[in-house]
Amino acid sequence: MGNVGAALNTCFTQISTVSAMYYGQYQDYATSWEYFRRVELYNSNVSTLRGNGDSNVSYWKFVTSEDLTYYRQGAILFATYLGYTTPIEKN
Repeated sequence: MGNVGAALNTCFTQISTVSAMYYGQYQDYATSWEYFRRVELYNSNVSTLRGNGDSNVSYWKFVTSEDLTYYRQGAILFATYLGYTTPIEKN
């Protein structure tokens, strides 16, 4: 997981008054964080390709509601890590 662990630890201390959490909760947050990062990277690449004239590529499509939940939870974690009090949502 690399630097993600350090980022998540910083993030968790900002959003929780509890100094420890269950391993399962940590894993769930780590999964959400990585899923959000993966989707954002993919969409960034698509945006670049579309800007270069390739209209055949599509932005990320969420297959299940669980995927969307992971993404939203990851967005909240990331915004918290960056110091935002309210997550920024895309239209």
